[in-house]
Amino acid sequence: MSLVCWLVACQPQVVAVEVTRLVEAETAVSAPPIEVTRLVPITREVVVEATRLVETAVEVTKTPLGSKERPLQLLFTPTINTDLLSQRVQPLLEAIQTATGLHVAVGIVDDEQTLIGLLCQAPQDTIGFLTAVGYTLAQQQCHAQLGLVAVHDDGYAWQADMLVARPDRSGVRELTDLAALDTIRLAVNSADSLQTRYIEALLIANGITVSETQVLPGDNSSLLAVYDNTADMATATFTPPILPFAEQPWRYGEDTPELWRRLGLPPTRSGLGYILVNGAPEAGGYRIRDARAGVFDSREDIFDVTRIMTITAPIPNETIAFGADFPLGLSRTVTQTLLDFAAADVCATSLCSPDFYGWAGLAVATDDDYEPIRFVAETLNLPLAALLEIGD
Repeated sequence: MSLVCWLVACQPQVVAVEVTRLVEAETAVSAPPIEVTRLVPITREVVVEATRLVETAVEVTKTPLGSKERPLQLLFTPTINTDLLSQRVQPLLEAIQTATGLHVAVGIVDDEQTLIGLLCQAPQDTIGFLTAVGYTLAQQQCHAQLGLVAVHDDGYAWQADMLVARPDRSGVRELTDLAALDTIRLAVNSADSLQTRYIEALLIANGITVSETQVLPGDNSSLLAVYDNTADMATATFTPPILPFAEQPWRYGEDTPELWRRLGLPPTRSGLGYILVNGAPEAGGYRIRDARAGVFDSREDIFDVTRIMTITAPIPNETIAFGADFPLGLSRTVTQTLLDFAAADVCATSLCSPDFYGWAGLAVATDDDYEPIRFVAETLNLPLAALLEIGD
């Protein structure tokens, strides 16, 4: 394992975290030996104190958290070039140090499993930048505290896939209609994404057996398989539509995936390349952003002949988590600092930079948001650690 650290306002150094420990010391106390040298006619009682062990617990004083010798540790996996990370992360470290008055260091570890191990081994000192699966595993292994989740440029803190069918040929509009098919042909847009695994688990949970699975290279290929009737249903990326006047975002579980259909108007391609219904959102229309937009130019009736059967549960984006024993008051301060930082212009040169994470912001997360990942692991009988290898 390699761990590279930079310390704000100091020379680069490797930071060693000492974990609080109790040291047991054993002290033997012995009574002097008694030697009998003669017999006497008078009997007397001699009281001898038995040897005993005395245990003493000695607590070793730790270096204060946030000191130069023991800075807060921000841990990253090597998904980004080390030199680039050292440059991009500096504004973030300065913001945290200013808000807390504490020293902050950055660590780059070999892989996410190693990061989780460090989060568990030093639960008072560490903040980890993880995948959604990584947080779920860290919470399972050592009760890591959930912090924030990334917001991507679509405006959402989660990702989802849709399951699309062509009712005019298959007769399928929703999952229950699949029972009428003798064979079920499924085209998937990715062999092993979390969304694909969620669809697999969802079908199993509903007692649906797939006869044939076609693994295709992306959204366009899987959608064309349904369009051309070489598959009965297909997975593809679902991005919620932008609603009229953008006064509120599309809401999972409250709004239907194809809310725009209630207008009874066909989608069209705008001069800017957007797929619109009844004009742009600022003029009272809808902007459709699901993957069917990618094949609209070659299959202009794609929205007419296909329907979304269902969408996956939201899979959270990248997640920031704290060690289980990270001080509560300090975690709140850091959390608010991160929220403010992600909303400020300076984020464009750091976390939000296209060559870093490319985030559009951060949002508060709840542990319930990660239940879809647990559902996949439990339904498919997979350990969470196995899902670490699956890309989002």
